[in-house]
Amino acid sequence: MSASSKRYGEVVVPEWEGDEPYFDTAFARMRSRGEAHVGVAQPRRILESIDSNRVHTGPSSSDSVIAAYDDGIMVGGLRGSLGASVLAWFGLLPAFCLILISGYCVYVLGRIGEAAWSNFGFTIGVVFAGLLSAAFGISSFSVLFRVLVFMPSDFPVIFNRATRDVWVAVPKMPSFVRIFELAPIVFERHSWANLKPRTYRVLEVTPGASSARWTYILTLVFGQESDPRKVACEMNIGFKGWGDDFELLQLWEHIRRYMNDAGPALDQGEKFKTFSTGRLPKFPDEAMAALGRKLSESEAWAAPKT
Repeated sequence: MSASSKRYGEVVVPEWEGDEPYFDTAFARMRSRGEAHVGVAQPRRILESIDSNRVHTGPSSSDSVIAAYDDGIMVGGLRGSLGASVLAWFGLLPAFCLILISGYCVYVLGRIGEAAWSNFGFTIGVVFAGLLSAAFGISSFSVLFRVLVFMPSDFPVIFNRATRDVWVAVPKMPSFVRIFELAPIVFERHSWANLKPRTYRVLEVTPGASSARWTYILTLVFGQESDPRKVACEMNIGFKGWGDDFELLQLWEHIRRYMNDAGPALDQGEKFKTFSTGRLPKFPDEAMAALGRKLSESEAWAAPKT
């Protein structure tokens, strides 16, 4: 949940009872291999109108705005809300153990020495086990290490209300083969006009399947320029809502009002979202130059100029 928990106002957009009403769900499932929301999960709410109709009477930046500029805001994503995965940290241990096993296989072969040739089958087995352990151990350790150490602290989204562009930083899984390649990130520019956000309710199972709970996600869905009914990009932003999507809708209303020159970059008295490590992806110069001057918190509180 957001850090501020500033719950006020009312939700004024109804819950959605049916399936996805706009996008080609078969294409969406194929594109994301069933890992995204469109075509997989049922929408909780459809936020079709990005220009006129409000979704909440109490807009709030919900401690999700990372930075504000003359012409845009940078809003944080889910990674910055949850931090590094606990499973990734635990994954380092078995990866390291596999590397140790490969080293032990080398030690065994060294101890056997020339006698290894007299027991060829055993020697081949030890060599195979050592190579397999080394390959999986080094690759797994490399991937997890890059995710935990070199991956940015967050994958934010830039909303530029002057150009009507929305820039997203899409993370890519580090390669198991190219072990020295840093975590790749792809930057994409989409149009505000092609954005159709949704909230989703997803059943989240804790590690070890010890418990489960409903969580709510705010997802930005962009249609393709050539065919708006086909998904070009899906990006989750803000934070996970526990129990309802009340505060997620507050955040979206804050963004919607800002993009339509009706609201400030940051709610009065709230602060920018910060990180202990401060690692953020470096957006292209084109995206940053279009934002203009970076604002202080007090400047971000000011109402837009009319």
